[in-house]
Amino acid sequence: MKKTKSPYPDWVIKHRKPGTEVRLMRGKFYIYEVSSVYDKEKKRARKITGKYLGKITEEEGFVASNFVKVPKSLPLINENKITTREYGMGAFLEHYCSDIIDILKIHFPEQWEWLVACLYGRLVHSSPIKNIGYYFKRSYLRESINITLNPKNVSQLLRDVGKNRTPLQNYMKSFLGSSVALIDATSIVSYSKNLERNHVSKTKNGTYEPLFNLLYFYQPGTFTPAYYRLFDGNIKDIKMIQMAVEESGYKDALVIADKGFCSDENLEILDHSNLKFITPLKRNSTFIKKELISDLPKGEQMFLFAGRIIYYTSYGCPDPKVKKKSSKKSERPLRRIHIFVDEEAMIKEKKDFVHRMNKHPQTYTKEKFQEKLNEFGTFVAITNLEEDAEVIYQYYKSRIGIEVLFDGVKNILGNDSTYMQNNDALEGWMFINHLTLQIHHKIYQLLTTYNMISKTSVRDFIEYLSDIRIVKVNNKWIMETMPKDQQNLLSKLNLSIT
Repeated sequence: MKKTKSPYPDWVIKHRKPGTEVRLMRGKFYIYEVSSVYDKEKKRARKITGKYLGKITEEEGFVASNFVKVPKSLPLINENKITTREYGMGAFLEHYCSDIIDILKIHFPEQWEWLVACLYGRLVHSSPIKNIGYYFKRSYLRESINITLNPKNVSQLLRDVGKNRTPLQNYMKSFLGSSVALIDATSIVSYSKNLERNHVSKTKNGTYEPLFNLLYFYQPGTFTPAYYRLFDGNIKDIKMIQMAVEESGYKDALVIADKGFCSDENLEILDHSNLKFITPLKRNSTFIKKELISDLPKGEQMFLFAGRIIYYTSYGCPDPKVKKKSSKKSERPLRRIHIFVDEEAMIKEKKDFVHRMNKHPQTYTKEKFQEKLNEFGTFVAITNLEEDAEVIYQYYKSRIGIEVLFDGVKNILGNDSTYMQNNDALEGWMFINHLTLQIHHKIYQLLTTYNMISKTSVRDFIEYLSDIRIVKVNNKWIMETMPKDQQNLLSKLNLSIT
């Protein structure tokens, strides 16, 4: 955003520190403490003026008030004026996450400071609502974001943000991009009796629990979380996808589903909605030409994926809505079946079955081994994408990345959802967690770029940077000596936060 030029001279501005305000009265410049609180009625910040600190003159600079001057008789270091704060992660947010913060300022001009403070508490400390203000007070981030946080105004913020989804939508649309978006959904169990979204439904573990649903859009390749939508626990995946795509205005979405999603009804709805999809077929599907599988490893159609040889074949799938004798062509995208055989996976599954035969001969028999010969190492998918087999395979394998990321989603988002008192508060809480997830993934991408993700996790990064501290001694901030481990980490990642 374009900054407004200050009406005060430069020699005045250089003495105005965070948390202070300059006032011009009768031709002289005075400086006061100032802070902000969240006004639940106005739904924005309200300024509170504190004590008078002193005046500023061109000749003498800042001249402290007689009421706040430090007597010369005090020792050089006053132990009562030593304050230690977390510096590393706060600095990382300000220096390397400005793209996210700048967009927040556009869509939440009156609330962005509270949102950043809340995401800091969630990201660094996985903090519940009641402790967010406590952790913010202990961060150097407070020097540049001068607000007052407590459980009451955080709860009010959540309700205010959650009441109006339009700014949330506009913020998230900034990250959708123009490439294909991947879609996946999960459910989050919550025993809150006040959430209208909660409905007793079947979980993926087969149990029945009170839950609500969460659908996410991701960017392919990076799996960057771009867009989310909450749904009641009794709404089916396919209905969620339709509503979310319509709301986002995103037309080029690719649904990568699991086997449980594949049904004639779901595929019909996807086709009717002009949505692209890839979904695996169950191994007993009548669409699979099993006679083709045994000869695949002998053929010439192959490609490499992650250093492994993948054999494949593809063929058109009959459209059940078009009668065989009819010459009328279907207006929907042509569906195709792709059969893949992973040679390494095939050998591994065979070995595993033989080991089981030795341990459990009554269950794992030679006859069953022969029956499953054409299943070992196979993966069969149905799709309406007009891409070659290798691209289809790469897209589907990207689902593994989404599933890994969803584990992180549940760890980050699930905390405190039980205590939400209404749908508005839940929506606001989920948006803060969405921001947290975006920063979390930014760190993941950074570690991946420098080939460090196998040795350093996102949580490792956060804890290492959180140990970088700054100390205030007699009103002057001084960086603590940085531990060697932190120095090495920042050097390897080419980061500078001081």
